[in-house]
Amino acid sequence: MVAEPQPSDLLAVSGEMAARRRLPPVAQRLLEVGELERFSAHELSQAIASDTSLTAQVLRLANSPFFGFPRRVSTVRDAVVFLGFRAVRSTALVCCLGEALPVPQSDVLDRRAVWRFSVLVGLLTEVLARAEGTHTDTAFAGGALHGIGRLALAEHRPEAFSQAIEVARGEGIPLADAQRRALGYTDAELGRALAQHWGFTGPLIAAAGAADDSRQGCGSLASLVRDARDYALARGETDGADTRLEAPAPLWATPRVSTSLNQAGGWRGILDRSALFVDHAGIW
Repeated sequence: MVAEPQPSDLLAVSGEMAARRRLPPVAQRLLEVGELERFSAHELSQAIASDTSLTAQVLRLANSPFFGFPRRVSTVRDAVVFLGFRAVRSTALVCCLGEALPVPQSDVLDRRAVWRFSVLVGLLTEVLARAEGTHTDTAFAGGALHGIGRLALAEHRPEAFSQAIEVARGEGIPLADAQRRALGYTDAELGRALAQHWGFTGPLIAAAGAADDSRQGCGSLASLVRDARDYALARGETDGADTRLEAPAPLWATPRVSTSLNQAGGWRGILDRSALFVDHAGIW
C-alpha cells in the first residue's frame, strides 16, 4: 500500500537539515559569479579567497592527481588561470556542497560511498554536457547535488529509509516506489526541497531531484544527471542503496558521447578521478 503524501514531513526534514547544515556564504557568491555575462579570474579568485577553508580545499585539489597539472599551483588566481574558470568554479561549488552534506547513521548509508557516487555522476554529467554543448558550467555541481536528499533521509529518517531499502530489494521494485510507501515522498523530492532552501538556481534544484523525475525534458541539466546516474548504475557502481541497472543506454555508444568520454579518460579514468576528488577534497 502506498502511503499518502506527507508534505508536512517533507518540509520538516528539509527545513531541519537546511537549518543545521548551511552552505557557506561563499557558495551564493560562486553562483552569482557564474551567472554574470562577463566575469574574470579576479572575481572568482576573490570569492574563493574570502573563505580560508575553501581556499585550502581548492589548492589541495589543484595540486592533486585529480587535475594532474604538471606544475605547482600556489594561489587561487593561478588555479583559475591554469586550470580554467569553469573547472575551478565547479570544483569550489562541489566543495561547498560537501561541507553541507549530512552525516547519516553508518549502519544505514555510508556517507563516503554516497559522496563518491555523487562525484562520479557529476563527472559523467560533465561528459554528457560537453558532448551536447550545454550546461557545461553547472554539470559537475548538478551531478554531485543529486545525492543530498538520500543522505538527509539516512540522517533524519533512518528507520523509514532502511525499511524502504529492504522493501525495494525484497520485492524488486525501484527504491523511489518503496520510499513513497514508507514516507509518502522520495529522497529526490527531498533533495529538490533542500536545494531550494539553499538558494540554488532552477536547473540545479531540478538536478537535485533528477533520480526519479522523468518530467524534465531532453537536454535539461536534470536529464543529463539522470542519464549519467543510470550509466554509473549500469556499470555496477552504486551508493549502497540502489541496485544496478541491466545495461547502459544506447546514448553512451553514440560517437559524440563516446568521444567525450574518451577525452575525459574513459570509464576507468572517470572512476579513478571520482575517488581522487573524495580523497583530496577533505570533506567526508
